[in-house]
Amino acid sequence: MFGSVLLLYALACHYVAAVKETVPAVRVVRFQVDYPNASLASINKYVKWNAIMRNSVLASLRFVNKHWLICGGSESEKRQNDCGRVQVTGEIVRENYYRINVTFIAERDPIRNAKIDGTSTVFGVMQIGLRGGIFQYTNALKALGKPAATLAFDEAFFCYRGAILTDQDKCILCESGQFHNQTSSMCEPCAQGTYQNRSGRARCQSCPVGFTTLNIGSKSVNDCVVECRPGTFLDLNTGQCQLCGYMGYQPKAGSTSCRPCPRGTVSLSKNATSLSQCIGNCPPGQQHTSDGACEPCAIGFYKSLNDVMCRPCDPSSTTEAVGSTNEKHCALPNCPKGFYLNYDFGQCLRCGYGQYQDDVGQRSCKRCPAGTTTRKFGATSSSECVSTNQCVTGEHKCHWLAACFDLPDEENRPLYSCKCQPGFVGNGFECTDVCMNLCLHGAKCIKTSRGDPKCICRSGYRGKRCEFIV
Repeated sequence: MFGSVLLLYALACHYVAAVKETVPAVRVVRFQVDYPNASLASINKYVKWNAIMRNSVLASLRFVNKHWLICGGSESEKRQNDCGRVQVTGEIVRENYYRINVTFIAERDPIRNAKIDGTSTVFGVMQIGLRGGIFQYTNALKALGKPAATLAFDEAFFCYRGAILTDQDKCILCESGQFHNQTSSMCEPCAQGTYQNRSGRARCQSCPVGFTTLNIGSKSVNDCVVECRPGTFLDLNTGQCQLCGYMGYQPKAGSTSCRPCPRGTVSLSKNATSLSQCIGNCPPGQQHTSDGACEPCAIGFYKSLNDVMCRPCDPSSTTEAVGSTNEKHCALPNCPKGFYLNYDFGQCLRCGYGQYQDDVGQRSCKRCPAGTTTRKFGATSSSECVSTNQCVTGEHKCHWLAACFDLPDEENRPLYSCKCQPGFVGNGFECTDVCMNLCLHGAKCIKTSRGDPKCICRSGYRGKRCEFIV
């Protein structure tokens, strides 16, 4: 009989209880009003009978509630005598026999009289109301005829979402860090990645995007930490995500440690996410490539039996060859830029003229491009390679009226020559006009197409410079 009371469970969830360990359960009452001599034909006259029937029963309950406080709910609803959270259904039991089922949230017995100092029970008040014609309160209900003299009455207790029923009429609130699992009707801890800082809640709150919790049952947003990606783990000391390294892997996000690779194996990367990435270690002097093959350690690196990857030598030293298996092999000096390793002396020597070295730990120097050289030993960049043709680079000291001729350099010493242009004389570093102070006695100096000077003498003079009087 009480199966449909479950429909009122959602109504009970509307009222949020105060946060404390135990709160009263919600009382839900169901009663049936039978009309054994109903005129079913009269019901069919109403287009929206179900709505009319509900409103009629609601009006009856509200009338009773004005005198006896039967309807439960929030304090504001009780002051308004609302009784609005009622469910009403009707059914034809048999020919000319109609039944109305009423379910509502009720106050606990004893209930109080709204006008005088008196108490009663919900069933007692409703039974008296039945005999007094309360269920013929409207014309629609009158159309059903006179109801039976006795109500069928039942009750049950429910808890708000976030609490579980105990002791028949009390509810224990789910604690902070828990939620009410309505499937199991149990308080269960918040899952990892969620938290709940209040008691009596139906669900947990999610951590912000990119964050998670370390354990289940978290009670505060402060329990949310960075959610590290697979292949990494959260360092609890620093609060930062760290790579698993070559000795382990981690397939899950939000972990605080990595799973170790099986003994004798290493992972292919520092952020491995699967056991399948753990493979057998390479022999000493070799390390894994990204595809799992073994390759020798480069010059300047070594790998012993227990190492996973090749280790670099001290910055000041290097190895003689690839595939070194011990730190003792880091016996050669690690030459800086501008130097190369001379095996005969076991020392770093500067790159000579016309050479440079822009990397460290090299066994030879790089040559400058053809036609260029360096101005000093130990060049560290190709930008220090300059042209050997000073005439092209403008590094010569020829006079502006002279032509520059490049000569082969000697011992990196720039060589070139200068020659004054036609019509000018000098050593190339200084050039003067050939006509300057050449002609005498007011003669005019002209130049041939080859730049040779010629004096045009005035009348009465002769000679190359017009130096003789006729």
